[in-house]
Amino acid sequence: MDSANGSDPSASPNRSLPPMTESLRHSDSERHYTSLRGSVFEVLPDDVLRDVAGVVGEVRLLAGHMLYDPEVSVVADGLVRAFISNPTGRQLTVAYVRPGHSLALAHLAGRRFPTAFQAVEDTHLLVIGNDRTLDLQQAYPEFGWAAAQELSLRLDELEGELARLAFDSLRQRLAAHLLALTSGHDDDPHPVRLSQLAAATASSREVVHRNLRTFAAESSIDVGPDGVTVTDRARLRHHANID
Repeated sequence: MDSANGSDPSASPNRSLPPMTESLRHSDSERHYTSLRGSVFEVLPDDVLRDVAGVVGEVRLLAGHMLYDPEVSVVADGLVRAFISNPTGRQLTVAYVRPGHSLALAHLAGRRFPTAFQAVEDTHLLVIGNDRTLDLQQAYPEFGWAAAQELSLRLDELEGELARLAFDSLRQRLAAHLLALTSGHDDDPHPVRLSQLAAATASSREVVHRNLRTFAAESSIDVGPDGVTVTDRARLRHHANID
């Protein structure tokens, strides 16, 4: 685990791989089609969806890479957090974007919250683009409705985080973020760094470490050199008031 004074090299905003620019092979197009079938774009007619899959951009981000004004994209693999920050650099995570979900749809609706994004783990994005997405919204009303439904999910997550911030203790919020950051990794230990939890909760690593002691004492988590590993999800769900 990173210590209170340790560095966090994965947080560098410059650690990313360049987008692919070569012509897509047929296998790439089919793989993109499969990913888009699990996203908001699945409501499009099949021939249109295949056309979109054949022209999407492909970007791979290393963990820690920042995105401040992305084009409309679908997460094909990995995990991205949406966060807000203040002038001093403190951050608060307001949502997690998982495979099948989209980035930047809210921008197309004319709502520009001061929200940025960061790859929590190595992430693969399919970039559809703002202009093409707007064209699809205008041509296919069912797609516009599907996009509105996904935006409502992001709003629910934002409201949930605001409620936790207003009414829950930091320990409860840490439990919720630990669960979110390790979701889908039950069969594969997935340590979470103190710096990730501090950024998620607008706190500091020292305060986070102090508040984790209760969880460690009851064996809900294991604290090791690589970070915090969840060992009892049911007990953490109880602490986070998650049914």
